[in-house]
Amino acid sequence: MTAAPLVETATPLVEARNAGLSYATRRGPITAVDAVSLQIAPGECVAICGRSGSGKSTLLALLGGLCAPTTGHVFFSGRPWTSLRGHETQAARAEQIGFLPQESVLLPGLRVLDNVMLPQLIAGRSREAACARAESLLARVGLFERWDAYPAELSGGQQRRVALARALATEPRLLLADEPTNDLDALAEQEIVRILADVKAAGTTAIVVVTHDPAVAAIADRRLWMECGRLMAAAAQPVIERPAFERPTSSTNEPADSQAAAFELPPAALIPQLPTVESTGWWRTAIPFVLGLGVAAVALGGIDRFVARRQQQVVETIRQQRRLAEEMALQDLRADVDDVATAGGGAFTATLFLENFRPDRELYVLGPATGVAVQRGGRWESLPTATGPAAAAEEIREVAADRLLIPVAFTLPDGPYDELLRGYVHVRISAAMVVSDRGDGEGDLFERSDAYFIYLRDPRLTEDDIRAANGWAAKAAVPLWIAMPAH
Repeated sequence: MTAAPLVETATPLVEARNAGLSYATRRGPITAVDAVSLQIAPGECVAICGRSGSGKSTLLALLGGLCAPTTGHVFFSGRPWTSLRGHETQAARAEQIGFLPQESVLLPGLRVLDNVMLPQLIAGRSREAACARAESLLARVGLFERWDAYPAELSGGQQRRVALARALATEPRLLLADEPTNDLDALAEQEIVRILADVKAAGTTAIVVVTHDPAVAAIADRRLWMECGRLMAAAAQPVIERPAFERPTSSTNEPADSQAAAFELPPAALIPQLPTVESTGWWRTAIPFVLGLGVAAVALGGIDRFVARRQQQVVETIRQQRRLAEEMALQDLRADVDDVATAGGGAFTATLFLENFRPDRELYVLGPATGVAVQRGGRWESLPTATGPAAAAEEIREVAADRLLIPVAFTLPDGPYDELLRGYVHVRISAAMVVSDRGDGEGDLFERSDAYFIYLRDPRLTEDDIRAANGWAAKAAVPLWIAMPAH
């Protein structure tokens, strides 16, 4: 089978020209994408299908500029991704491209509504307009009533629907969707397909969707098949119930039954090697030792069995108590950054909160002991901190349904700082505490350590400086701090 023909468009929105991506392994290089040429016109919908591991998700990442090709070029709006400067790349992704990856990318410290509003605020929309758009999209994906839920409180399918709403929030020119109906039930799947069909019908957003779902593939203007990193044309026949795709025929170098294989073939450049065990002679010395233990066990038979049963009971009791303590510390206790305020002159106060999700079960904490660090020169530099009198590390306190607030004051030193987002300082706030079900400190104890990462606005810069550095609109919101997922 030949590669998919390059469909010429007058003004392609995104284009790949012999684009490829390879990476090295211990047993040889692996080519994830192999010399792909593809043009996507504005408003066009293209479905890419293929077996797992064929390179579909990597191709989406190349088209969206999330990674650079090792061969060939990828263009967006006529310009190679590699020629764009940092703020130009950020602006293009924030304002013109919607991403829906397979994994959940929702920020865990933000509510559902805030997750959908965030890309709009970065793109320069007012808070009122962003909120109205977010509410409309959440209603469209059936999650308006869960607007104040955190991602951890939603199922995998619900998180995926929120991620779709966020991908469409800025009304992007290009939507890159990787398995948009994954983890959804049949009715929710039909609704997502309808939403994608509506977006396609509007004609303002080009869609490139990776899917195994025939219903999603059926709405596409073109359907392509990907195999071993190469893009191929789908069979030219109408789709009735399930779209049919032409599968590549086996080459002379492949076994005759390779077409019937249930999974993808290994990369051709990978050197074959059978699994090996690190050590081979340990059993020669282990056999006499095991036999000796067996003789001793027979001699002590009755006593050992009695002792073993008692030990097993004790161990099981300890395990149950340990599981209860872990559940209480990791599931019942919610902890995160509540807010960050500035006192001027580089002084800030970060307020952490502790909350008991199971108020019917008593929960106590010792601490937390807090710390703050700023990233400079590729390393984390610890800063002096001060906590309020209610947050003394040696105090045991009960955590109830009402949030327990822990203020942590710190002052940023003079720059320079490492900037992952222009104009923002990368800050890590840590909290270590001991959790118990008793207030006297004698119950089952479990130590919990958390790290919260935020982007904190550089106090030396004005809001206009930060807008200019990132290429944001003149009236774009410049938040004091932005929560980041753990990393």
